[in-house]
Amino acid sequence: MTPSTEILLAVIPASALLIGYLIQRKNELKLKITEKKIAAYTEFLKGFTETAVAIMHAKEVGGIDSDRQRILARNQLLLYANDGVIKAYDNWIKYTDENSERHGDNTDVELFGKFLLEIRRDILEGKTKLTVEEINNLNPFYRG
Repeated sequence: MTPSTEILLAVIPASALLIGYLIQRKNELKLKITEKKIAAYTEFLKGFTETAVAIMHAKEVGGIDSDRQRILARNQLLLYANDGVIKAYDNWIKYTDENSERHGDNTDVELFGKFLLEIRRDILEGKTKLTVEEINNLNPFYRG
């Protein structure tokens, strides 16, 4: 056996081990990011749940603690949400800001539903077959 053949026989298994290690690290990083996204979305949507419950029971909504939690949750979205989620959120907020008298109308609810759907797409890597109409019953603002 020639020295170049011996080197080649040593390099091939080492390369395979290195590639395997890099793939494993990439998958671990992807899992950590997904876990961070889920935590960010959970915290963000928790605020909507608490607001919806307060409204249903005619309780006061807001206050400094609620505002702080909401802003901190949005900060997490800035770090972890994909572009589709941020664009859907932006579309919903722009609509609600420009049409405050139409709060809760069909367009408002549909835009929030699209936001929820984008969250699912982000976490599931785009692999959801749900539509906005199908997700509406989970939308806290849906009056169905």
